[in-house]
Amino acid sequence: MDKKRFCQLWIRNLSSGVVADAESVYELLVTSYSQPQRRYHDSHHIMDCLAWLDLYRDQIDDPDAAELALWFHDACYSVDPKGHEQRGAELLRQLLHTKMDAARLDKICSLILQTTHQQPPLDSEHALVLDIDLASFARPWAAYLRDTALCRAEMGPLADSDYCACQLGFLRQLISREQIYYHPHFWAEHENEARSNITRLIRLLENRELDAKACSRRDRVNEFLDVK
Repeated sequence: MDKKRFCQLWIRNLSSGVVADAESVYELLVTSYSQPQRRYHDSHHIMDCLAWLDLYRDQIDDPDAAELALWFHDACYSVDPKGHEQRGAELLRQLLHTKMDAARLDKICSLILQTTHQQPPLDSEHALVLDIDLASFARPWAAYLRDTALCRAEMGPLADSDYCACQLGFLRQLISREQIYYHPHFWAEHENEARSNITRLIRLLENRELDAKACSRRDRVNEFLDVK
């Protein structure tokens, strides 16, 4: 990750007169994103997110707020990822308590929580952060498949059948939306690619489910024949 970039961002967003602790916060993030169980949600993912942000930062009013949210949105990701966005927002609150205007801190935490994908975005910053969190869907097919495999590797002992079912549920919900991406520029440039990739992966996962069910039926028949 880019230490200089983060430290400059952190320092310029602190309230006037606050003693900067940018390097210690950066090291905390490095430790978090370097955890051995991470395969996709690691430092490379954060740098990818920032690269996407740099492409569109001129299209939002508060790019620093969006960037701080992206640095922290997966900081507390774990094998059981449920609620990690809330934990990331709470971590930022702890680090910036009394060091940033309360309204601005609330906004950045709201941007982090946008990556739960539970509600439409409130403004252009929320829209872009949400879109960047789903930007992998718009990558070239091979890169998108690689990201999918890395996400699967993070789930540890979860059975393939359970992961497949979970993924299909999420992808079907996503493809049913009127739009995957909400920021107008991001939507115009990447919506079609994302829909194509998602549709293609749904077909692959559905075929895998059918193959798994067929194997299960064959196993049950073979077991029956063996018993008889």
